[in-house]
Amino acid sequence: MNAIETIKSGNVENIKKLFVRAVDPKTQEKAINEFNVEKHDVFDSEKRPVKLITKDSGTVDGDGNPILIKNFPVEVNRVGSSLQSLIVERRVGFALTNPVTIKTVVEKESKKTKSLVAMVEKIQDDNKMDYKNKEILRRTLSELECAVIWYFVETGEPKPKFTLKAKILSPELGDTLFPLFDATGSMISFARAYKLEESGNKIDHFDVYTDEAEYRYINRDNSWTLDEITNETGAAIPNPIPNAVQKMMIEYHMIKKPIWNNVQSKIDRKETLDSNHSDMNDYFGSPMMAVSGEIEGFAAKGEQGKIIQLAQGAEAKYLALSSPPESIKMEIENLKEDIYTESQTPNISFSEMKGLGNIAEVTMKSFFMDAHMAVGTIEEWFGLGLQRRLNIIKNAIGKLIDTSLAAEAKSVTLKPVITPYMPTNTTELIDNISVSVTGGVMSAQTGREQNPLVTNKEQEETRIADQKGLESAGVDDLNK
Repeated sequence: MNAIETIKSGNVENIKKLFVRAVDPKTQEKAINEFNVEKHDVFDSEKRPVKLITKDSGTVDGDGNPILIKNFPVEVNRVGSSLQSLIVERRVGFALTNPVTIKTVVEKESKKTKSLVAMVEKIQDDNKMDYKNKEILRRTLSELECAVIWYFVETGEPKPKFTLKAKILSPELGDTLFPLFDATGSMISFARAYKLEESGNKIDHFDVYTDEAEYRYINRDNSWTLDEITNETGAAIPNPIPNAVQKMMIEYHMIKKPIWNNVQSKIDRKETLDSNHSDMNDYFGSPMMAVSGEIEGFAAKGEQGKIIQLAQGAEAKYLALSSPPESIKMEIENLKEDIYTESQTPNISFSEMKGLGNIAEVTMKSFFMDAHMAVGTIEEWFGLGLQRRLNIIKNAIGKLIDTSLAAEAKSVTLKPVITPYMPTNTTELIDNISVSVTGGVMSAQTGREQNPLVTNKEQEETRIADQKGLESAGVDDLNK
C-alpha cells in the first residue's frame, strides 16, 4: 500500500506514521530561542549563575566581631544581543523591500493571457501578499519553516463567484508541519497538527491534504475520527472535503539551519563579554576606596577639602584597574565585524553610513554586493515556494474561478522575480536616463518608467503633452 492509499484508508495511526518532520525539532527549538533575545543563554541562571560573595550582616557577635554571611547571592548583569533578529530583518529587507514581480513566459501574448496575469496579481493583491511575503520569509528564517494554505471563498458576486484566501501556518502560531515528499522530492501530501479550544479544553486536530481531498481528523476521548464540520450557515460539509482543482493548495518553505548558524558561537561570546564588562563597570566605574587600619573620622557632607582622618598606621586608597580593558574592547569589535561579514549582513547603521556621503551607483553596488549574493541564496528555496504559489493560483483560476481561462492557465508559465533592494543615487540615475534618451538608446517612455521621481507614468505623459500644447500655443504662464 503506497502513501496515498494509506491516507485514503482512514487509519489515522498508520497515516500519522507516514509523516515525518522535515525540520529537526531540536534544531528548530534552538533556532527559535536564539532568535528571541530574552531566551538567550546569558539570561539562563544555570548557564550564567549568580555570584556568591561573603557579606557583612550588619550585626556583631558577643565579642563585638562582625557576623559575616557566606555564599550570599548577588545578581550578575545580563546583556543580551539581538543580532540574530537584525540578520533576519536585513535579509528580509534586501530581499523584499522591492515587491516580488511576475514574469510571463508565453509563445504569443493575447488578451486572455493578460486577463490571467491580471487576475493572478489581483488575488495576490487582495491577500496583501506583498506584506505577507515578508512575514513568511521572516518566519521561515527564524522558525526554519512556514506554510501557506490557499482556500476558496465566495465573493458574493455572480462573476467570479469564488476567489482565493491565504492562511499562514508556522510553529510559533501553534502549528506542527508535516510535508510528505516522494522519491523525486515532489510534495505529494501535507499534514498539519494543531490544537483548538473547546469548552476550556485544548483539543488535538490533524489535517491531511492531497491532490484529491482534504481530511480533517479530531482526537476526542483518545480516539481519532473524522471531524464533523460545518460552513458559515451551519450546514454540514462532507469530510473528507473533495479538492475541486485536483492540485494540493499548499505552499511550503523550509530551511535546515538558521542563517546565523555559522556565527552563533561569536554572538554567544559577545554577550558574555558585554555582560562581564558591565559587571566590571559596576565595580570600578564609580570610585571605590579601600582602607586598611582604623578610620577615626569622616568629612561632613558638602564640606570642601574633604579629609578622612586615619589612625596611626592606617592607609586609604582608591581601587582602580591596573590596566584599561583595551583587549576586551578590541575583541568585542572584532566579534562584531566577524558576525556582520560571515553572515553576509551589511552594517548599515547610522554611525556607519553617515560618513559615506553621495557615493556613485557603481560604488553602491559594490558596497552591497555581499547582501545581494545572500538574497540570491535565499532565492534558491524561497523562489520555489513562490513558484508553487503562482501555479496554485493559476490552476485555481482555470479550474474554478474563471474557466474561460483554462487553456491559458495550462499554457502560460508565470515566474516570480525577486529584485534585491539597492539604495539609489537619484541625481546620477536621472542623468543617466537623460543621456540614454537623448542619445537614442532608450525611449522617452522607458525613461519615464525608470525615473524614480515619476510615480504615475500615464499621468506624467498627459501632463507633458498638455505642457507642449500650451508652449506651442504661445502661452507663457503655464499656471493659467
